[in-house]
Amino acid sequence: MKAVYEHGVFRPLEPVRLEEHQEVTLVLETAEDDAAETKPIWEVAEDLVRDIPTDALDSVPVDGAAQHDHYLYGAPKRD
Repeated sequence: MKAVYEHGVFRPLEPVRLEEHQEVTLVLETAEDDAAETKPIWEVAEDLVRDIPTDALDSVPVDGAAQHDHYLYGAPKRD
C-alpha cells in the first residue's frame, strides 16, 4: 500500500480495511528506494543461483517445468 507522510501522519492513497485504533506494523520504503533497487529479472535470477554449488545445479532435472507435478507431488510423469 502506498501512503503520503503529511504533518507527522501517514495518509493512505487508497482505502484500507482496518478497524479504528487497530495496531499495524509499517515497513517504510521510499519511492526512491524502490526505484534504486529495481533490477531486471535475469539479474535477480543470477543473484539467486550465484552461490548454489555446480554439482547441486547439475542434479536439477531438465524436465522440471514439464513434469512439475511429478517432482512436487509425486504424480506419475506425463508423456
